[in-house]
Amino acid sequence: MHIMKGYYQLVEGHDGGFMFTLRAGNHETILQGRVYWSRQAALDAVEATRVHSQDPSRYVRHQSHDGGHHFELVDGEGRLLGRSAGCATRAGLAAGIASVQRNAPSQTFRGLVRRSLVLG
Repeated sequence: MHIMKGYYQLVEGHDGGFMFTLRAGNHETILQGRVYWSRQAALDAVEATRVHSQDPSRYVRHQSHDGGHHFELVDGEGRLLGRSAGCATRAGLAAGIASVQRNAPSQTFRGLVRRSLVLG
């Protein structure tokens, strides 16, 4: 059985901002970076994600008022590198973190996406 590896995509906003997404081998977005105002800053954040994703203490877990969960990956100074999508359970949260740990070391980039960068 062939297991697809994760990869990064660089996203260029129509306003000139850049961000990255980390996708699992099944193309699901598992981590979305914040917006940076230069391409190099976004690429530097990818490198920081590769490093900090392997340290369990860099994952900040959150629970919303409705019981949903998400996590944020932060660097050594506590700055946001990326945020997960929401999930319904703590088990789903743990699986999401494990997926980022597995896929973040990837050196693969696939394509440049151009779209509006809307932060949620």
